[in-house]
Amino acid sequence: MAAVMLESISWPELSEVMSGIEVAIIPTGSCEQHGPNQTFTTDTERARAVARLVAERLEQRVLVCPTVPYGVSPHHMGYPGTITLRVETYISLLTDVCLSLRRHGIERILFLNGHGGNRHCLGVVCAKLYHEHGMRSAFSGVGADVSADFWDSVGASEIRGHACEAEVSQSLYLAPQVVREDRLAPGRIIDCRYGRRVAWGEYFWPFHEITANGALGDATKASAELGERATELVVQRVVEFVTGTLLGKPDRGRPDAPNGPGI
Repeated sequence: MAAVMLESISWPELSEVMSGIEVAIIPTGSCEQHGPNQTFTTDTERARAVARLVAERLEQRVLVCPTVPYGVSPHHMGYPGTITLRVETYISLLTDVCLSLRRHGIERILFLNGHGGNRHCLGVVCAKLYHEHGMRSAFSGVGADVSADFWDSVGASEIRGHACEAEVSQSLYLAPQVVREDRLAPGRIIDCRYGRRVAWGEYFWPFHEITANGALGDATKASAELGERATELVVQRVVEFVTGTLLGKPDRGRPDAPNGPGI
């Protein structure tokens, strides 16, 4: 069944299906450099496309909102063209979008995120929505973060996640217009501690200190076929997450969940 895309319908058309809407999906992207391999809208286009596929599986239980095209990208500002929002701006923007949806009766939100730099802010937004407004919300990635086991199984680069074979493959399948196939190049990784980073610590890594061309991994190994296989796994996992967790009954009464769901 066709997805209910807010950007493509009128309010009377939405009113006809509104009573069945249980979740709003808000795709979140970025406007940032992707090396020589992809355009600035890569994360935005991937998030929008995966959101549509998820909504098609969930039929008319889901409303897909317009994709947020800017994100938190200060680590890419060393490359011209990147646009970043301040953390406070981003949190306020997403919170206001969700409170607008609440006014229309939608209390559950899924952020489908195409850009890793947004993750910390999305966690804050989900916490604020729950503790300040009683709304249930969650976020998920749409790419290699959700399908890491698949990319490991096909021998993808150990240092990957941006303009790499995983992201370019998914883009070739979902949004080939963002890929520069005639310019695909491996990431030119700089010898620094990024490749030897510890798992238990967080550090702000400016990308120009990690890679000379803005890319990780090896985009020359990308293919639409790999992108399709990885995306199918992502969609399957996100749908299971929505139906099993976001739309599940709150888990109350457990000692480790005194305030209800820990999403």
